[in-house]
Amino acid sequence: MLVSIVILSLGLLGAMGMLMTSVRSTSESGSFTAAVSLARELSEKARINKNVAARNPAVFSSATNPYLVELKGTDADPVAPKGCVGLTGDCGPSDIAAWDIHDWTIRVRETLPEAHVVVCFDDVMVGADDNYAWNCEGEGRTLVVKMGWIPRMGSEKEMQDDRPPRVVMQLVPGHDYDASEAI
Repeated sequence: MLVSIVILSLGLLGAMGMLMTSVRSTSESGSFTAAVSLARELSEKARINKNVAARNPAVFSSATNPYLVELKGTDADPVAPKGCVGLTGDCGPSDIAAWDIHDWTIRVRETLPEAHVVVCFDDVMVGADDNYAWNCEGEGRTLVVKMGWIPRMGSEKEMQDDRPPRVVMQLVPGHDYDASEAI
């Protein structure tokens, strides 16, 4: 009788362990799905407003690109630009880009725990250790988004601030769509 209780207890502990692993896996897959969806959304916004998204300040010193952003989980929310919603908004392409990125970063914060996001020009997205890297070369012609977050039930290494990006996605292929506008 005692042996059967011990065996049943071990079986229940194993089932609980599998259940916890399943919960963690489900949570992480939800975060990955949300991150890819957010990256795809930003890609669509950047492609629609490609004349602004392709501006690289490293190439054109007078160029400004509101899409270039770095946001860490502890940073303050970005300053809200003027509203560019509806037919009454008097917004140019740069204003629309600033509004897009502001709205998008707020949704990233609400969706991913302790999100770290970098949108930059980078042709070499993989570091020397064959992992994705947060730093950007800046002079590349490819606009990318790099996203990371703290997993809800991650390991000690996954909880550290220096963890690599978990999702890296190309937004706009490097192409100078309207160089005269950027100069």
